[in-house]
Amino acid sequence: MPVLLAAEAHRRDVATLESLARNDLRLLLAPLDSAEAVRDALLRSLPDLVDIYGSAAATLAADWYEELRAEEAIRGRFAATPATLPDLGRSEALARWAVTPMFDADPDKMKALERASGGLQRIIANGSRETIAYSSIDDPKASGWQRVGRGGCGFCAMLISRGSVYSEHTADFASHDHCRCSAVPAFDGQARPVQPYTPSLRQASKADRARVRDYIATH
Repeated sequence: MPVLLAAEAHRRDVATLESLARNDLRLLLAPLDSAEAVRDALLRSLPDLVDIYGSAAATLAADWYEELRAEEAIRGRFAATPATLPDLGRSEALARWAVTPMFDADPDKMKALERASGGLQRIIANGSRETIAYSSIDDPKASGWQRVGRGGCGFCAMLISRGSVYSEHTADFASHDHCRCSAVPAFDGQARPVQPYTPSLRQASKADRARVRDYIATH
């Protein structure tokens, strides 16, 4: 299976985990009405959801990396390592930020749920992305990793189009809530999954262009 098709199949598997996590979150918050109750539920439950689904995404990505390596007939043995999940501080910060709309004069529970769901999705997806990215850096038969996806926003589309291969642990995977981009390894001697392309900037917003320039400047 071509690398990009394999990457899309893996992304769908991770998306299934994200969907299960969002459903758990929705069921958890459904019977709660007060801002305090929602806040306490998020503080109590987000770490568990991150541990369950984030760990699953990271393990799934490690297995996928090794399977892709075998399919591409990459010589030598290499064991991918699941990424380390964020500490409790990350879940606590997400919980307190997400519940903010519940404390407004006109409490908005749906907005609070959307914030919590988006942040949780990002953490789960990053479990996969970082596993693949860091494994590709540690793998002696890989040059690093590339960003792939459908470019759902101007920022992501611009980064994908660059076709850059990142080979340092300091090169973080820039993402946002509900981002559908993922990482793929660039194996030595193999055609790059993403070929560089310079698209027009006319359709990108000023904010997208600014974010891309900032990201490029620091990477």
